[in-house]
Amino acid sequence: MSEEKKEVSRRGFMKTAGAGIVGLAVGAGIGYGASQMAAPTPGAAPTVTVAKPAEMAFPFNLPRKGDTPADRAINAAKYLLEKHPEWKGTELVLACVGGYQVGFNEMKKRWEEETGTKVTVATTPLPEYFDKLMVEAVTKTGTIDLLNIQPMHVSDLAEAGLLYPLDDVSMWIDIWEHGRPYGYIYPLEYFIPRYKGKLYGFVQDGDIAVLYYRKDWMNDPKEKEGFEKQYGYPLAPAKTILEYRDMAEYFYRPDKKIYGFVEYREVTRNINKFCCYFNSKKWPNNYYFDDNMKPQLTTKEGIEAATIFVEMMKYGPPDLPSLLGTAPATYFAEGKAFESINFPSFANIIQDPKAVSKDKWDTAPVPGWYVDGPTGKILNRRSVNLASWCLAVSNHSKKRDLACCLAAYMADPWVLLTGILQPGTWHDPSRYCHVGLGAPAILRERRGPLLSYFEENASVLTPMVTGLIAATEYNVSASKNLHAAMVGTMDPVKALETTEKQWEEITERVGRQKQIEAWKELKKWYPTTVI
Repeated sequence: MSEEKKEVSRRGFMKTAGAGIVGLAVGAGIGYGASQMAAPTPGAAPTVTVAKPAEMAFPFNLPRKGDTPADRAINAAKYLLEKHPEWKGTELVLACVGGYQVGFNEMKKRWEEETGTKVTVATTPLPEYFDKLMVEAVTKTGTIDLLNIQPMHVSDLAEAGLLYPLDDVSMWIDIWEHGRPYGYIYPLEYFIPRYKGKLYGFVQDGDIAVLYYRKDWMNDPKEKEGFEKQYGYPLAPAKTILEYRDMAEYFYRPDKKIYGFVEYREVTRNINKFCCYFNSKKWPNNYYFDDNMKPQLTTKEGIEAATIFVEMMKYGPPDLPSLLGTAPATYFAEGKAFESINFPSFANIIQDPKAVSKDKWDTAPVPGWYVDGPTGKILNRRSVNLASWCLAVSNHSKKRDLACCLAAYMADPWVLLTGILQPGTWHDPSRYCHVGLGAPAILRERRGPLLSYFEENASVLTPMVTGLIAATEYNVSASKNLHAAMVGTMDPVKALETTEKQWEEITERVGRQKQIEAWKELKKWYPTTVI
């Protein structure tokens, strides 16, 4: 395939190829503190040639030997190392945000031992991470071999030519992508790592929103009596967002430093929690856009969702809008919060042996709204894919085929398990063999009752704004405006109106028809069931 080239300045490419790179406030994940990858040398932006490397198929002459994806990936790597003796004893660089290095450093051990190839895990604080990857797309240094990315990153990085398609790798090495007993939990393998029908990553993290609550508080007879007397219905896991709000209000006891709820609400990532309030407000789903990519945030349903989302701030810790890293989970772990809609990795902290909350909590399906359904009023619950990072391969890697083998090795269900089991990691269950009654006993001990409702929440999983060019910019602009509403500098309606205006500007800049086609593809994976 011939290379597609055009001359642009680095500054121009960062504006157009990324279609909306948003400075340091990018992504919707945790602002982890960690060592940084080397920054590019400062200076005037030179004119560079931006070229998408020819998309050559993964070499099918590699041996396909072994019983597991890890076995097959390592055997293929050994074959490549014989063909490329200059690669022996070298390293592969895996870029990620801080928080994932704990899991990756454990997962790499067998690979390094059997292939003799070192894996260096290079971490970057999340607010800077996407920018660094876009710089690599421009400069093409080849110093990054693999990169762990969020769904919202995939479209822009693929358009920028940084990501190597992994469909052939998945098929040839056979990473057990689909179905039971070892495949990815549907629909994680579809709308997370794909763009324009191509596979660009192997899921490392099944970030499915889950409802957490303190079961000991909920089962306390005095609390049950007091709650029912005040609200007129029994105290039980919240079925609706309004019940979730009531319980947060009831357990809000700031004089005792006990708060009704805790969630991640900081400035660049709160959109993923807002979606948990918004996406179930209509049947079958409350969509972000109509079929012409016109934003649908300021509808009656959207305003109601945003109003409750902001109102909830009254029942949380006073520093909730600024909490980063593990801080929100720490409130729950220390016995200072009753409930939370949160990431699966939340369980890793609240089930820690030293946590006050250990063995005192439970999970349930996420709360939703009663809405008009096909046959009358129905309880519509919609979980949200909060992040779900996936491991991609750089098109500019100087050892790209070897990097593909490492990505496939890291996708192995049992290799993933070794990462998930590490204390403090942000790796989460993502395959059927990681959840439910069939989950390993050690994982059930480490993640507690999280695994019980994982599949049920996955069955009603909805995406954030992903699969669109400038997906990161859509999400971050909404987060910033909602954050302003939470801290009182903007009312909820104004926050939604401002977001809609910004979303329209992004859509016009990128090209409405192009975005319509991408949105149409993403909508295929929305659920149409109830639980």
